[in-house]
Amino acid sequence: MKKLLISTTFLFAGFVATAQQDVQWTQNMFNQLSINPGSTGHNGGICATFLTRSQWMGFDGRPQTHLFSADARLSKHGIGLTVFQDKLGIESSLIAKLSYAYHLNLGPGELGIGLDVGMVSKSFGDEFVAIDDYTQDPSIPNEESSAITFDAGFGLFYSIKNKMYVGISTLHIPQQELKAAANGNTDSSGATGALSYAQSLHYYITAGYDWDLSGGAQKWVLKPSILAKTDASSTQLDINALIVYNKLVWGGVSYRIQDAIAALAGVNIPQVPGLKLGVSYDVTTSALGDHSSGSLEFMIKYCTDIIKPPKREVYHSVRFL
Repeated sequence: MKKLLISTTFLFAGFVATAQQDVQWTQNMFNQLSINPGSTGHNGGICATFLTRSQWMGFDGRPQTHLFSADARLSKHGIGLTVFQDKLGIESSLIAKLSYAYHLNLGPGELGIGLDVGMVSKSFGDEFVAIDDYTQDPSIPNEESSAITFDAGFGLFYSIKNKMYVGISTLHIPQQELKAAANGNTDSSGATGALSYAQSLHYYITAGYDWDLSGGAQKWVLKPSILAKTDASSTQLDINALIVYNKLVWGGVSYRIQDAIAALAGVNIPQVPGLKLGVSYDVTTSALGDHSSGSLEFMIKYCTDIIKPPKREVYHSVRFL
């Protein structure tokens, strides 16, 4: 697994750019469900995750994204829901999808084979600021417009509990086109403007490994991971490393090639077993860094078993001390 992580990292490092349709998350290692339906239910119980991200702080109209996902495991079947909203300038996006995965035993771990289906909604506001007279250009919106379409994805996710995971997936398989015209945004040829958005196939490869540095005691666990994503015209690669102390707190770094370096920290709440809180802060390393004060992201995640383990009760007889 260590060799796989290193090989994949160098494979993608040679051709990395930064321009894709899908939103990005720094705490991607806690957010498998939204990018790979094969991971649905891989935790074995019920899990819910909330993420919120403010990107490139300091810019007006900067990207602001919120995500909620939840999944559950019933025998070999996983079911899940993902909803996220993204706002960038006058553009707003809403994606909602249901996912299903079938899990089968394979070697020492499990392979999840998953599919998600849902909808994508895009809308443009009317706050567009143009140098030229927008009434002379039908591609510039003069009032709000929106469109909605079907979406689907497929993924494979293999995991060995408390040891490693690796996944591959593709999203936006139908490659639908969303088009809508605001009033007056039709030129003499009949072409419409205001909203014209063609979805592209996105491919994801993700992998992670748990390396116990304390000889089996799990007092110190190093968790390296990678996330490679491409739409066949540009590619991004995130390289992550977290270290967890005593299953309680963690800290680490993430590097998104040609884009940002980030610090991550989090804690498992002992008073509420299964609840974890995380935060990350990105320092932009591209030219945008001269004008941005970075990106901030918060995470809340809660997991619990569907069937609680039986409570152990011990009987003491008064005859025996």
